[in-house]
Amino acid sequence: MRTQLLFVFLFIFIIFSNSQTADQIIKKHLEITGGINKWKDFNSVVLKGEMVLGLKEAYPIEIYQKRPNWNKTIMITNGKKMLLNGYNGKKAVKYNFHSNKLENDFSYVPEAFDSDLLDYLNKGFQAVLIGTEKINGTNCYKVKLIKNTNVTTYCFDVKSYQLIREINTEETKTYSNFRKSSTLTFPYKIEIKSIDNQSDFVLIFKTIEVNKLISSKEFNF
Repeated sequence: MRTQLLFVFLFIFIIFSNSQTADQIIKKHLEITGGINKWKDFNSVVLKGEMVLGLKEAYPIEIYQKRPNWNKTIMITNGKKMLLNGYNGKKAVKYNFHSNKLENDFSYVPEAFDSDLLDYLNKGFQAVLIGTEKINGTNCYKVKLIKNTNVTTYCFDVKSYQLIREINTEETKTYSNFRKSSTLTFPYKIEIKSIDNQSDFVLIFKTIEVNKLISSKEFNF
């Protein structure tokens, strides 16, 4: 009887000692993609590639992002650069394809430069491991980051700890083709599907420049 009880306790101990917690999964993800300190030193990025809207519809794009939360996206059509959207800390703009004009975006909500995964506890988030799921043949841990009504689900590869998918109330992002730029790892392909299936597209990056000096003039709208 004692031998059986000892075996049961040992079996339970092995299960729990080998199981992952949400915090451990997030920490390993940050470690394998560059490390917490390197992500904290991440101050700007310039991404260049193309936006694929359909089987035969693709446009070159340039994305500029800079601390604290400045950003702009440019699409190139017929050799000309067109500002799709941007924010400079005071003013947000977006291109209206119906009027073919750049307009103020009064409904824009500024997004943090850092991922919510970085220092999530200090930002008021709770991380919960809700299980596993197979995504495109890859087994993934599913972790929910919760802060009041703000809920995002992150799916991490159980072997590499790369972030494979991110799901929020508005869209689903699927990441692939991971490569290192400077000391940080980024997905060079992002498939974005909106909840209403009205604005699906794919971003394929050719170059990602980390901590490049970006003039404030780039954000004069």
